[in-house]
Amino acid sequence: MRVPRLWSYVSVLAAANAMPAFAAPRPSEIVPLYISTTRPLAMLTIGESAPMPVIFDTGSDENILDAQLAKRVGLKVVGQFNLVDDASGKSLKVPTAATPDPRLSGVPLDSKIVRLFDYRSGDEVGIFNPYIFGDRYVVVEAGLNRLRIIPRDSGFVPPGPGHAYIQNIPAVEIRIAGKLHDAVLDTGNDSSLSLAAALEKSVPLKAPAKIVGKAVSMLGEQEVLGGELAGPVEIGPYTLRDPHVAFVDTVINVGFPTIRHLTIVLDPANKRTWILDPAKERPRWTDFTGRFGPRTIRLEIGKLVHQRDGRPPFALTYVGGDLFEIPATGDRIQFFRKNGRVVRLELITSDNRISPAERTS
Repeated sequence: MRVPRLWSYVSVLAAANAMPAFAAPRPSEIVPLYISTTRPLAMLTIGESAPMPVIFDTGSDENILDAQLAKRVGLKVVGQFNLVDDASGKSLKVPTAATPDPRLSGVPLDSKIVRLFDYRSGDEVGIFNPYIFGDRYVVVEAGLNRLRIIPRDSGFVPPGPGHAYIQNIPAVEIRIAGKLHDAVLDTGNDSSLSLAAALEKSVPLKAPAKIVGKAVSMLGEQEVLGGELAGPVEIGPYTLRDPHVAFVDTVINVGFPTIRHLTIVLDPANKRTWILDPAKERPRWTDFTGRFGPRTIRLEIGKLVHQRDGRPPFALTYVGGDLFEIPATGDRIQFFRKNGRVVRLELITSDNRISPAERTS
């Protein structure tokens, strides 16, 4: 069991021709994210309740709601739970409450319970994690302030086997000053990057580490050493150059400011993670060409172009997996497959509308 680390640094320093013969699956859904200082909020409703702002926290495997708010909403306590803070080792017995018809921005959740805790942090009244979506894929597009929730039977195909979770938390491989390390992805962490305390003596620093502040978790706090790395940190397609880092906890933690530069795919049911990287994946462009309802995808001088009937064409930029972006509009196009063949697409607009289209030629 892992409790979220809500670190707060107090610094002193994306072709055959047949129409697919199957019913179209349910379309994807979108959960908008709202940025509260440096963490992502989503709007939770329980039954007929008013919307409540909760952190979407990939660094937690528990869902938590402020106990006083839960009482006002009328949630029913159904048991007790021993909440353990991994950072401090401290534990606290807290009530567990049932959550009838829980939703994030109207998207139904599979998880129907929440732990109650005296939790208030600014406009945040709780913490919810990716496991709430059950066996659906979760595409974290933090830079676009949204999650895309994709049904497992949609034909969505992540690129390769992905990376296993670490301690129930999404994880990836990153490169620090040329060496590979495993790291967790934590949207609840408001720092760009923190390193495991044990790495303080083994990573290159521009100067010896010194105390830079305190790390505050739910049940405790600790002093934090930090310094400036002498070398880059590569996280998928994004690079931090000589970043300031803190040495805390037992794992490397990639926080929300860095996650905003990435497109991340989560499979909570199977505990696998992918960071989309166009430099590491290169499908055949001809896989995607054809007619999709009123839309045409074609190759022009080696580049894919999208055009809706009666409208101008727009070049596509590859993001990774089967995902493309239209830089001119900020829209994205997600392709879906059946038996390896691209059979449909979803155009996701910059204002979070989804337009699906089946392949017709």
